[in-house]
Amino acid sequence: MQMIRSIRRTGRKGVTNTNHTQRRESQGVVKFLRLIAAAGVFLVLASCQKDQRERILEMDYPNIPFSIPAGLSPGPIPRALVLDNFSSNLRYYLTTYSTDTSAIGAILPLSANIRSLDDTDLDFIQEVSVRICPQGSGACTPADEVFYINDLQRNRIGSQIRLLPTLVNAKRNLSKERFKLEIWFYLYDLSPYAIPCRLDMRFEAVR
Repeated sequence: MQMIRSIRRTGRKGVTNTNHTQRRESQGVVKFLRLIAAAGVFLVLASCQKDQRERILEMDYPNIPFSIPAGLSPGPIPRALVLDNFSSNLRYYLTTYSTDTSAIGAILPLSANIRSLDDTDLDFIQEVSVRICPQGSGACTPADEVFYINDLQRNRIGSQIRLLPTLVNAKRNLSKERFKLEIWFYLYDLSPYAIPCRLDMRFEAVR
């Protein structure tokens, strides 16, 4: 079931002071560079830790059809496309790769994109958030976000939006037979007319 809803002078002393000022500025620059270096090390370590996790399988969810209705107004209120009772195809993946859920430590978002099927530009969209949560939930929360993109108005995106993966472990939902899928849109401009689209998602299951 598909549904769109609103989710609401210079002497000696002067020279000395100048030297002190320059010294403080230099120390500040050094501290700043150290912070950048520390952040870089942290990111590298985090990336290495992720890369060390053994991939068991990939879970693909291609060609998920939906339509962006005509006349949706721009503003801070998002529009949520809701697809409840969505199949995870869990049994198929477990059987195909001869494994079970106990061997899976995490299911991580890998890649996703949205494309308009009639090649309509999606430049009126400002942000997108894709979320999954348990079947029958009242609404998915920001903590359930698996893919996202923002500030789209800075660049012309054409008919395709490439989404970024979050760091969420989606095992809780994708290890069930069914889950709820929500696509949240924050609009920059009015949607011109009804636009048929599709969503493609890919996850990886790791130990």
